[in-house]
Amino acid sequence: MAWPVYVISLQRAAQRRAACERELDSMNMPFAFFDAIDGTRLGAAVVAAVYDSERNARQYKRPLSLPEIGCYLSHHALWTRIVEQNLDGAVILEDDFDADDDFKQVVEEIQSAPPSGALVKLFSRKPVMGVTVASMRGERRLVAPNRVPGLTLGYALDRTAAEMLLANALPFSRPLDMDIKHWWEFGLPVLVVDPPPLRIGELGHRSCISPSRQAAAAQANVGPVDRLMANLRYQFDYNVQLFQARADGRRAVRRLREQMTGHG
Repeated sequence: MAWPVYVISLQRAAQRRAACERELDSMNMPFAFFDAIDGTRLGAAVVAAVYDSERNARQYKRPLSLPEIGCYLSHHALWTRIVEQNLDGAVILEDDFDADDDFKQVVEEIQSAPPSGALVKLFSRKPVMGVTVASMRGERRLVAPNRVPGLTLGYALDRTAAEMLLANALPFSRPLDMDIKHWWEFGLPVLVVDPPPLRIGELGHRSCISPSRQAAAAQANVGPVDRLMANLRYQFDYNVQLFQARADGRRAVRRLREQMTGHG
């Protein structure tokens, strides 16, 4: 593989690590585990330095949990590694994926002609609506989505994209996947492989992060009515910002189309 493949996983997650190893070894895909940062073990000073709770209250619909903060920092550490080690790019996976049989071929195709300064998501829950930037082997395509899908189950990015993320990531106020949905804040276009070569694995439906979100909301005394109003406010603000970013999105699509066509 031209780019390294990293699987973010807590050291103690033996069952998840074994499942990832079986999956990637079966397709002869080299990879390395990256020991995830355990947010529950972060000191208050570290959390305060990387997480803007005041901006969170203004911009998001609920407080972040410590596992969510650790998750964000784990991805941030790998973006830093890409830049500091002068890597051309990397594939970053979370440890609750299942992969199609041709996953390795999909990744190799992206690496052979990577869209510069873009993040390529390898998972989406639903079919992606948007503009086709490039066709891929088989029936897959690279799509600039109308709305970026959530979750960071797996994605590929080059060094330029990692630099763009690092420039504006800290301090953060939203979960990582929600920040990436606000791609215009990073100046970083997001593409999606459709149909996606990844899906949520069986262990992914038993995530430790989901319960922690509910606990964080409870600790902040955020009741159901307040949560509903915060979610409505957040969705309204997001849709307004997405509409305002449409010109930037069109320019990014043109640039990426020209670049991908130039690769022949």
